Amino acid sequence: MAAPDIHINEHLDTVLKGAWESNINNQSRWVIFSDLHMGDGSTKDDFKPNSELFQSTLRDYYLKHNYSLMLNGDVEELQRFSLDVILNNWNPVYKLFDAFANKNRLAKTYGNHDLQLKVQKPPYDYKMSEACKLSYEGDHIFIYHGHQASKKYQLQNDLVGFTLKYFANPLRIKDYSVSHSSKKQYKIEKRAYEHAIKRNQISIIGHTHRPLFESLHKVDRLRFKIDQLCRDYLISRPSNQGSIAHSIKFYQAELEKSHQIDNLKNANSLIYHHNLAVPCLFNSGTVIGKRGITCLEYQMEK
Repeated sequence: MAAPDIHINEHLDTVLKGAWESNINNQSRWVIFSDLHMGDGSTKDDFKPNSELFQSTLRDYYLKHNYSLMLNGDVEELQRFSLDVILNNWNPVYKLFDAFANKNRLAKTYGNHDLQLKVQKPPYDYKMSEACKLSYEGDHIFIYHGHQASKKYQLQNDLVGFTLKYFANPLRIKDYSVSHSSKKQYKIEKRAYEHAIKRNQISIIGHTHRPLFESLHKVDRLRFKIDQLCRDYLISRPSNQGSIAHSIKFYQAELEKSHQIDNLKNANSLIYHHNLAVPCLFNSGTVIGKRGITCLEYQMEK
């Protein structure tokens, strides 16, 4: 059972060694977006509903405040649309990317949905690589899309692309991939987490469309909060125990709701099981979320 995980760790080590590297300092500011899935601008385009919000966010905030922009995979939805169609329909977005690139403030990684950019050279001249590495005094942050932690992505990628292009598009079916499969999400995140903790590094991924911060899923966070409150209850004054008990009941109710929503029936569905998670894995989420867009900001403390 251990061999597949060793294989994944070795593969991620190879990705890390080949990563584009940038040295960071006290003035460094990065914002990381992933999973735009830009398409043809029609109702079949998953990017379209949040496109205005994404553009205004880049134009009115991150560009003005001198952030560097990292696009961490699946920027173009090339499993459903041609690159020429995407470029023509989202020219204003690429002009924003150009504004960052012209300041030497843009980097772009490959995702599984735009993997063909490795062989189909795009007309833009952005820094592109399998992964990126932000380095500071011997330490680094490893940033990659996340499909590299999947055992079968290379074998299945062409088949998935064929299915989306010739069946999903004509039927106006949205992109149902790993982002809609809790089981696949957990497996990929768990492998990415295990690699990060074994290599004593911080890793940032996308791919699953699910934001992760402090390496805790919502269920894990709620359990941690309840455990913390129970400890506080035991050492608190009697006058404070009532309010703490009320908070415990509140978070227990939220935990039950989360179990029902995520359909998590047992602890084996969790990334980190019963162990306390070390904050080493983060996920920037997606630009095509139903409730808006998510991203990660990085800035060194002075």
